[in-house]
Amino acid sequence: MKDKKLVTFLILSAIALYINVGSYGVVETSDARYAEIAREMVISGDYLHPNLLDVHHYHKPPFTYWVTALGYKIFAINPFGARFFLQLAVLIQILLVYLLSFELFNNRKTALWSAMIYFSFPIVLISSRNLTTDAFLTMFAVLSIYSWVKYRKTGQWRYFYLFTFSLAMGFLTKGPVIFIVPIPFIIAYNTTEKAKNGFSIHHILAWLMFLVVASSWYLMLLKENPGFIDYFLGRQTVDRFSKNAFNRTEPFWYFIVLAPIVGLPWLLLLPILIKTNRDKFTKRSISTALAFGILIPLVFFSISSSKRILYILPFYSLLAVLIAEFIPIMKVKMSKTINNIIFGYAIVVFAGFAATQFFEYDIVIPGLAVVAGVFMILISILIYSSKKMSYQSKVVFNSFVVSAFLLIAAGHIMSLNQLKVNSPKPVTDFIIKKGLNDRDIIVYNTRKPSIAFGLNKSIISLYDGSIDLARETQFEQDTVWKQYLIDLKKDDEVARLKDVLEKPTVLLVYKHPLPNDRLWLIDGYENVKVMEKWSIYY
Repeated sequence: MKDKKLVTFLILSAIALYINVGSYGVVETSDARYAEIAREMVISGDYLHPNLLDVHHYHKPPFTYWVTALGYKIFAINPFGARFFLQLAVLIQILLVYLLSFELFNNRKTALWSAMIYFSFPIVLISSRNLTTDAFLTMFAVLSIYSWVKYRKTGQWRYFYLFTFSLAMGFLTKGPVIFIVPIPFIIAYNTTEKAKNGFSIHHILAWLMFLVVASSWYLMLLKENPGFIDYFLGRQTVDRFSKNAFNRTEPFWYFIVLAPIVGLPWLLLLPILIKTNRDKFTKRSISTALAFGILIPLVFFSISSSKRILYILPFYSLLAVLIAEFIPIMKVKMSKTINNIIFGYAIVVFAGFAATQFFEYDIVIPGLAVVAGVFMILISILIYSSKKMSYQSKVVFNSFVVSAFLLIAAGHIMSLNQLKVNSPKPVTDFIIKKGLNDRDIIVYNTRKPSIAFGLNKSIISLYDGSIDLARETQFEQDTVWKQYLIDLKKDDEVARLKDVLEKPTVLLVYKHPLPNDRLWLIDGYENVKVMEKWSIYY
């Protein structure tokens, strides 16, 4: 790479991303769910049919499971292996944001600032610690946008093929949602950059490649069972948008309120930057194209019934580029003001971290928090008072330092408070330490893939009304799954459970005590170990 500063920045980002990524167990719900599905793929060798706790789970296309399974092949089945490629996806996003910004503005400093701003968004840090489809989808979305810009500027067909291929891989990651950010941007961007090519056979071939790659997994399943058409188009597409199909409904204003919070500190400054650069938003401008790629997806996701904060991650790449476009042209007075705001933000974060040692919390805070906080305050002051750096550079570097620190500190704190952050690794470690892992592990009325992952074995879930255990079993081709999901509301299955309980087992009860009519479940156990919300009977 020509830009040594970019290389340094990527190395520092990689250190921050990887340093604590395997120090704590998988976290319920999404992190554990994706990690466990990939584990079951590796164990079974079946990479076509995703399984969650031994029941088919077709909620998402398989790319995230496949790449996570590859992590297990390289690093073994553990949290680091589960999250390895997730961090790599974030690093690739950072690089792509840099490349996209450089293509749009032909300025390496602006491109570097774009990448650093993107890394500093809290939503990006959250995505790096939560194994879901969203980071991988964002990687392909940004790749598709970058490829289109390169194709439009150069007319080289290889970039058009890369464009359709990245869309296809995004489709294999999360389905049609891959189009939601790239298409609005592309439509607006095309008004700023004339096409270099007329219609060609390459257009046909590239879109044929898209269809083959994007539909490959779906067609293989449809060949087995035509019922998948209704499932994917209805249940997993239309119902997710229009209904509360998976208990993820939130009010319309959900993203409007949370987007600035997970975009701190930059989204609080964005209105000021836009106001002072109104002339940039002309009918045919890059600024307008970037705004289209942000606002239209925001409206779409706000209208959609299903909402999770990481859904909006893809358009933060365009936000970073838009903000970086305005920074070099800020007037001195504005630069000083924003530098003061970012510096104040950094001091509040670091001082707040240091002050944790003077208050009592229900979580464990590292003893070196004061030292770390004070040290980071000094770093921030050095950046703020530097005579060699411009005000614009100070703003970007201080925000990067805050984010890198938060990422490293958060990983360490999570490792010290695993049960508090919903990672039951201490529970599975206890079972293994006691030599109980060869027994049947039974979990009462809650779906906990983290337990199966931590023990690296199948577990038995007892359904007693929990909505999480109301599994979709319409695609099961045999009854093997019934060994791992027992319905306590059916007498014949209760009888089957009693046969299981004749042998030594371990029963896990989470959060709520057993109801009186289920106390018979613990009659045969001699010992109980309570670990916060968990009760372990053995």
